[in-house]
Amino acid sequence: MPVSPLAFRSLTLVAAGFLAFDGAALAGLGIWSGRRAFLVAGGVLFLSSGLVLLFGRRHLRRLDEIDEARRDLRNEAEELRRLLRG
Repeated sequence: MPVSPLAFRSLTLVAAGFLAFDGAALAGLGIWSGRRAFLVAGGVLFLSSGLVLLFGRRHLRRLDEIDEARRDLRNEAEELRRLLRG
């Protein structure tokens, strides 16, 4: 089932937002409680939100490339059909 680029982009932003919020909250808890493990885990979650955005863009570019390749293949198949029909 294909997903529209707008829906994919929205879900990516929501996921990155949740990761960023959880990371900031966990880092804040680490600072407040003085636990270094919480601070590190919060930093990792916060940085991973950026990775989600980065790989989301990469995924959309790859989908566009695949769509373009499909169009090219369809056009080539149509040209071959016309050649065979005469």
